[in-house]
Order: sequence, then C-alpha cells, then structure tokens
Amino acid sequence: MADYTELKQAVVDFFKSQKGKHKFMINDIKKKLPGEINKKELKAATSEMIEEGTLAYWSSGSTTYFMLPETGEGLEEL
Repeated sequence: MADYTELKQAVVDFFKSQKGKHKFMINDIKKKLPGEINKKELKAATSEMIEEGTLAYWSSGSTTYFMLPETGEGLEEL
C-alpha cells in the first residue's frame, strides 16, 4: 500500500482553508489541490481518510460529496 501522508495532509488543509462551502466532489478537490494530482491516488487517499475518520461522505441522493466529519454534525436532522 502506498503512503499518502502528504496528499492526505493537503486534502485536510484544503478543507480547513475553505470558507462557506464545506462539501466537495472528488473532481473539485483534485482541481484545487496544488500540482498534478493523479485521480486514482486521490481516490485511494480519500478512501483511507474515510476509514480513518478524517473525512466523511455526504450524499444528496444522486451525488456523493466529501467533507470533514465535524462540519457534518447536525446534518442528519435536516
């Protein structure tokens, strides 16, 4: 298994730097991260982050988004 430590930190930093918007699709994350990011590696890193609890999924029913778990608190009640 590859080590995605730097990529994971870049994803967390990206989410924490965003003001107002808290949910992003994988392509949005890829476009906004610095440098050339391989989508396959980004998917693998975000999957690891979901398993670790660093990121969470949020689904609108037709689209799946990624978000930090603490920003999702209270969304279940909506």
